[in-house]
Amino acid sequence: MNDSSSIAVVAISRRGSEMANRLATGLRQEVDLYLERRLADTPGSEAIAFDLPVRPLIAGLFTSHRYLVLFMPVGAAVRLLAPYLESKAADPAVVCVDDAGRFAVSLLSGHKGGADDLAQNVARVLEATPVVTSASHVLNTLAVDMLGSKYGWRIESDSGVVTRVSAAVVNGEPVALLQDAGEEDWMEDSPLPDNVQVCQSMAEFNSPWWSAGLLITDRIYDETALDARPIVTYRPRTFAVGVGCRRNVSPQELDGLLRRTFDGYGLAIGSIRCLATIDLKRDEEAISMLAQWLDVPVQYYDGDALNARPGPSGPSAAQERLGVVGVSEPAALAASGNDDLIVRKVKSSSATLAVARMVDAA
Repeated sequence: MNDSSSIAVVAISRRGSEMANRLATGLRQEVDLYLERRLADTPGSEAIAFDLPVRPLIAGLFTSHRYLVLFMPVGAAVRLLAPYLESKAADPAVVCVDDAGRFAVSLLSGHKGGADDLAQNVARVLEATPVVTSASHVLNTLAVDMLGSKYGWRIESDSGVVTRVSAAVVNGEPVALLQDAGEEDWMEDSPLPDNVQVCQSMAEFNSPWWSAGLLITDRIYDETALDARPIVTYRPRTFAVGVGCRRNVSPQELDGLLRRTFDGYGLAIGSIRCLATIDLKRDEEAISMLAQWLDVPVQYYDGDALNARPGPSGPSAAQERLGVVGVSEPAALAASGNDDLIVRKVKSSSATLAVARMVDAA
């Protein structure tokens, strides 16, 4: 797992080490500088020395860092990296710089992993030429696998479908786009190419004229409502889920209530942005585990914040026990910034749940 957000910079030649030191001071991100031992004694350098051969170092950095800059020929880098390649979703971004400092080459995990942007930043510092070959970049078209990434949108389609739809976009085939949820200003950063057309209805989206589709939604559509074309489904983070529960409720009960509710209302679990509850539940294991399973944060609110929101639907046990008008409904409203719920309080034997749509993604 590539956990470190710092950039690992590796140089094995004297000329490369000079540029690596220059890069380390010029980049705006934290840099871990690795120099061959004979070159690491430069005055003022905070480099980490390593002994040749460089392969063991590269093997370790490949799994520990998200970004690598290698001052070496592209061919040498390819041979070093080849045994460790997995997929563009898992591999780190890798940029190569030649010994003359003329080119910064985006070698691996280009736009998805960030190597394209990194190559341009490296080139800026070294006054080199960035070399980027990603099709969406060179053709100035839509990057299907990056759409909505800055907002945290999730792609629910498998990589094969993403590849097929990306090919349709790049090759100029007619592609339909339908959005019924989530942030809409993404088009300011990613103008649509002429072959991608915005649809106003599912009927238009399902026209047989389209070769592929881009569907941005927080709802679950019956698969029979979609035709057989390859369709990439994006899940914008639009839902705040308010949660209330008795002490020591089981995580399975909470998870079951959530899934039954979302299935019943046709809502996508992948579009949950956060859970929300009263601050007295900070140590409630079931809520923490559910958040971990969903990979979302938990927002905690004190009694005053909950009492400032509209009251619950029906009687609330929280009024007597906790001194608040309710937990799940006001917590969902507080987290979303909205005044309306899309799912009013539902119950299991030991838990309650309510859902509101985020006001910034409505």
